[in-house]
Amino acid sequence: MSKRKTIHYTLCGLEYVYLINAPIGVDSGEEYIDIPPAQIDRMIAVEIIRQGVPMRGREVLFLRKALKMNRNQWATKLGITASGILRWEQTDKKRLSRINEVAIRMLCAEELGIKLQGKWSAVVTENDLPERLEVAA
Repeated sequence: MSKRKTIHYTLCGLEYVYLINAPIGVDSGEEYIDIPPAQIDRMIAVEIIRQGVPMRGREVLFLRKALKMNRNQWATKLGITASGILRWEQTDKKRLSRINEVAIRMLCAEELGIKLQGKWSAVVTENDLPERLEVAA
């Protein structure tokens, strides 16, 4: 039976992500998370959308990469320019406008196969950035 741990997972570029009960493997005496990185990114993306994490540049960049899209692909889907996406990604600490946040949340939900309520109040979030986002591994 493999060992399991809670891990503060900063490799994604988001300081608040914790993998809960992550399976741990050992290779040559070194421990590693025994889940493919793309699967971890998808799990984190799902929780960001489900839990209504506010969208800053870091979240936009993470979500775009987790969905394996380049800036041009995202720009086309959102009806803006690739330079607009870049500007969002470079706003490290500033939160996006509500309408942009909702657009990203809806696009990600569709790409990830997550059902969100169609009501504005269910999609827009007043949440603060979480101190800890727990992702069940």
